[in-house]
Amino acid sequence: MTGYLALLLILFFVLMLIGMPVAYAMAVASVATIMLDPNMQTMVIPQKIFTSMDSFSLMAVPFFMMAGSLMEISGITQRLIDFAKSLVGHLTGGLGHASIVTGILMAGVSGSANADTSALASILVPALTKEGYEPGYSCAMVASAGALGPVIPPSIMMVIYAGVTSISIGTMFLAGFVPGLMIGIGYMIVNFLYAKRAGIERPKFAGWKQLGIDFVNAIPALVLPLIIIGGILSGVVTATESGVLACVYAALYGLVRKKLNFNNLFGCITSAINGTVNTMVIVAFACLFGMLATNYNMGKVVLSVATIFHGNGSLILLFVSIVLFIAGMFIDSTAAMLMLIPIFAPLITQYGFNPLHFAMVCILTLDMGGLSPPVGLLIYLAANITKTKLERVVRYIWRFIAVNYTVTILVILIPWLVMIIPRLAGAAGV
Repeated sequence: MTGYLALLLILFFVLMLIGMPVAYAMAVASVATIMLDPNMQTMVIPQKIFTSMDSFSLMAVPFFMMAGSLMEISGITQRLIDFAKSLVGHLTGGLGHASIVTGILMAGVSGSANADTSALASILVPALTKEGYEPGYSCAMVASAGALGPVIPPSIMMVIYAGVTSISIGTMFLAGFVPGLMIGIGYMIVNFLYAKRAGIERPKFAGWKQLGIDFVNAIPALVLPLIIIGGILSGVVTATESGVLACVYAALYGLVRKKLNFNNLFGCITSAINGTVNTMVIVAFACLFGMLATNYNMGKVVLSVATIFHGNGSLILLFVSIVLFIAGMFIDSTAAMLMLIPIFAPLITQYGFNPLHFAMVCILTLDMGGLSPPVGLLIYLAANITKTKLERVVRYIWRFIAVNYTVTILVILIPWLVMIIPRLAGAAGV
């Protein structure tokens, strides 16, 4: 078995090095290993691909994507920005703070880091640059704010994780609130220090009346997360059904605002289909790859490595986090999660980790993959949209990654940071 495990891993890394997309590298490495292993039946390939996608929970992915797209074409992004500017724009580094707060609010609408970063970068980076922020810093901050999408519910990454494990999606959504807000506050501290050093002027307070107007205008977007999470926790709808409900709500909002027409609707559907297909291709091939790695006893290798930490749970979780962080630097976060979680699963049983705590450590770490060079899709998105040199973005991104990792370490050391809200809500099995 060790030889075939080595073959699987070597093939995967060689294919990645020559530039093959990660999903297809996993597929080719897995199929080639199965074909060469006489103990494996080729029938396992279609069986595993089908069963990995045959999940009612995963049906929520396209609906959450479409709901986010519908809300964005309805002009909700600008309304959230206006509300955030009225709320925190008068502080030192006001527009930067507003960008971060908008990222937090946008995370509660779409759940997609890519969509949030694209929407924020196109609107906010030019405005930030005009106010004296360095373009590279602006892109790094906006990309980091967009990366809150997978942490603050509703989160597509959480839906996928829950879809391949036994954890409740609603419980995972609740677990993301505290670390997500902690990361947002950390970003605001970084921005405050930058604004002080750069001499960014402090804007005037817009006034309570304007704050009230902007809050009322933003209410339709602020209500959407409550519909999704409230529906799931109350038992009225499942996660998938809440996604459908969110789509209906977003479509009605678009019609009321006279922003939604047939062309826009068709574009939202097409965008959701494209995003879902890309995600499900990764899910299918990553689950096949993970199944082979588990079958070839990769989990035992991980357990043997974990023994050097002498049963210290915090050090083991830190080890898992470091491995996932390195993997996320080179591999799509969803692919890395589905490849490595089955391999790390024996640690949960062996050392008695709470599955929800373990899941949130994994998601918080993998979320940094979109920000981390050399692959970091989010920093590429922000740089390309705003025509900013990538080197200038990379120069500033590490201070935001440091915030993310600090919060991840705190979650490792203090599990109740992710457990407290699910417990207060009476979630089962926490």
